[in-house]
Amino acid sequence: MSRQFDHLADIEVFLIVAEKLSISAAAIYLATTPSVISRTITRLEKKLGIQFFRRTTRHLSLTEAGQLYYEKMQHAFQLIDHAERAIQGKQLQISGKIKLSVPTTYGHYRLPELLQKFLLQYPDIQIEVSISNRNVDLIAEGFDLAIRQGQLPSSTLIARPLELAPLQLVASPEYLKRMGVPQTLEDLNHHQCIAFELPEHR
Repeated sequence: MSRQFDHLADIEVFLIVAEKLSISAAAIYLATTPSVISRTITRLEKKLGIQFFRRTTRHLSLTEAGQLYYEKMQHAFQLIDHAERAIQGKQLQISGKIKLSVPTTYGHYRLPELLQKFLLQYPDIQIEVSISNRNVDLIAEGFDLAIRQGQLPSSTLIARPLELAPLQLVASPEYLKRMGVPQTLEDLNHHQCIAFELPEHR
């Protein structure tokens, strides 16, 4: 080949920084220092003549060119991995990392059983789960998937129904004797309700 790819190690560092969107997090992951990571990214940017990241004091995000390079290089390294598995006689399996956001109740009570079944079927996939009712920004915070309840507002995101989760109105017998049984939704305005307000979807 006429072109020498002597910067593959730098590309691997770039992929980790692009995945974590943090110089410090990438340094911890690679057991090195942030200054080494920064020099590596700068060296790769100079070699290719493009800027990968928008840098502020608190935030790191990919430029349009950086996002394109990340997607292409991620695919290229997957091809390398598949090629090595093929010549070693290993069965090709779906692999990679998924960053998932779920609300607290679903994350604690419903998700563990589903994850166990999923990981038995796809053992080479790593899942990073964030359990919170906070309104996460899926794009800016790098989430691949999110599980939410209710209708998705107008958005460029793609939604798929997973299961029905009907809500129930419950009360103790003592309360109903004291306050009466509501017959309509309007009657609830006169009752002592413990309500859970769903956060705004993003």
